Amino acid sequence: MFFFKNYINQLRNVSFWLFLLPTIAIVFSLIFHNLLINFKFDSTTKNYKKLIPFTIICDEKNFYCTQIEQKNTSKFENCEKFSIGHIFFIKDKVINHENYYAKFNSGSLKQLSKDSVIKKTYFNEKKINPQCIKNSKLYSLYKIFPSPFYFIEKIKNNKNFSPGTSVAVNPFIYGEVSISNIVKRFPINYLFKPLLFITSFLMIFYWVTYQKIFAHIKQSKKISNFTIFGVLSGVFLFIHFYFLGTKIDNEIFSQIRKLILLLFILFEILAQFFLTKRLYLSYDQISDFVNKKVLNMKIIFVSLIVIFSVSIIIILTFFNLDSKIDYILEWNYFLLLLFFYLLSALLWGKQEKNSNL
Repeated sequence: MFFFKNYINQLRNVSFWLFLLPTIAIVFSLIFHNLLINFKFDSTTKNYKKLIPFTIICDEKNFYCTQIEQKNTSKFENCEKFSIGHIFFIKDKVINHENYYAKFNSGSLKQLSKDSVIKKTYFNEKKINPQCIKNSKLYSLYKIFPSPFYFIEKIKNNKNFSPGTSVAVNPFIYGEVSISNIVKRFPINYLFKPLLFITSFLMIFYWVTYQKIFAHIKQSKKISNFTIFGVLSGVFLFIHFYFLGTKIDNEIFSQIRKLILLLFILFEILAQFFLTKRLYLSYDQISDFVNKKVLNMKIIFVSLIVIFSVSIIIILTFFNLDSKIDYILEWNYFLLLLFFYLLSALLWGKQEKNSNL
């Protein structure tokens, strides 16, 4: 009895973490990505001490005003509240930026500077500067907790930072991007991959614990189908995320990765199907330990997942869906599968009465 109760407690705990950790991984990865994308503030914005407008002479010494001015501030609050624009003059005639830089790249500015003065005039654009934190509702928070703002800026300035999108996204509804394109990139991969590695090991432990429970009930050491498929799903999950973000430009490798992901999903569904079947057939023996309402919910949920998965496979086989639809299905399906483990955490919540187990 002691070992059986211990197995149940282990199962409840690991089931809860199997639901929580991947949920945190996928949801917080998306939130973190959008936070980084929406962070537009710059602590090194040029702070102009002069009255606007003002003009400088462009010559060979300052690379004809084509270089970024020296950044003389290192604090977010030292920013200009209004955007500062600039225009170029050659022979007192305005020249657009494209033509000016084209002349610089061709080397013609050096000759032009001998015959006329080249100027760059800064002016107030009379519009709010989105990079200035003083124009943001977050300014009050920044004054209390400035460190996170500098930490985020440091991440964005890292040479490895290359986000999956240029704007904030909600792929659960709009399907703008795939899961892998978000989570394989720095720094989100440092959050997502470790949590999913832990999840894969917990998944194997989950199925082994279920094996121990039914081995105790049946007094048999025969390995169940759900244990075989469940452990394989954990193994393929680990392999899939191990290679996530690997830069191997090979069509065969790409197809193998897709196969690994497909096998993970297939084995996970088969494991849950055989487990639910075993729970149902063994209800009389475990009725003192499980909540029947939750068991019925699990049966219905597994049935719906099987029907939904088969339907999706058939649709994808015969129809070439838009990538946005694929991504919507991918994000929502991933979270949907996690309810397997939430239901398992709730299933074993009933207190045992008089039992010989």
